[in-house]
Amino acid sequence: MNENPTKSLDDYTTFRLLCTLSGDGTLSQRDIAKRLGSALGLVNAYLKTAVTKGWLKAKDLGNNRSSYQVTTKGTNELRRLALQHVRNLDDIFPIITEEYRKCAQALAEHGVERVALCGIDGMSGMAWQALYEAGIEVSVVMDTQGVGRRFMGKEVVSLAHALLGGLHRVVIGSLNRAELLHQALAELGVTADAITVPAAFLGKRP
Repeated sequence: MNENPTKSLDDYTTFRLLCTLSGDGTLSQRDIAKRLGSALGLVNAYLKTAVTKGWLKAKDLGNNRSSYQVTTKGTNELRRLALQHVRNLDDIFPIITEEYRKCAQALAEHGVERVALCGIDGMSGMAWQALYEAGIEVSVVMDTQGVGRRFMGKEVVSLAHALLGGLHRVVIGSLNRAELLHQALAELGVTADAITVPAAFLGKRP
């Protein structure tokens, strides 16, 4: 018997996929793969299955491109998965906070007093708090998306704009986009030894 094409998907990847497409359904599959830190072929398979399950509605844009709209059924699935993952937050938050505390302490021991925080999402507040506890000031907040919004009283600026100030130390504040942001910083000329991020955040995900 053939395997059911709508078999259960990995919940975490599905959750992140639906979150990503809720924000921008016009992303290419390659862009989605970069944001999720997943292989392009795997993202393609997830998209096809999500469409089959009725969570996404695909529109052919031509030139081998499609846009994706999260359906009402998809929104309900996103809420279900969000509630499911919320139950794990009490276990996850202390681990991430401790990782950032280790990073902040290492920076403080090297005499670092000011840093730029790169990447703003649900985990960034823990990075900010760890830096504050270590006596390190976040002088600028930057990201590749959401430029213009505010975080902890500071305006989020683009990476290029922030780096015009000649910043020497950057702390990555996003768990899900750590690899993507690390690459973006490198492409702008920031050296690896100037970027601080918990090593576990750079681990390859499925």
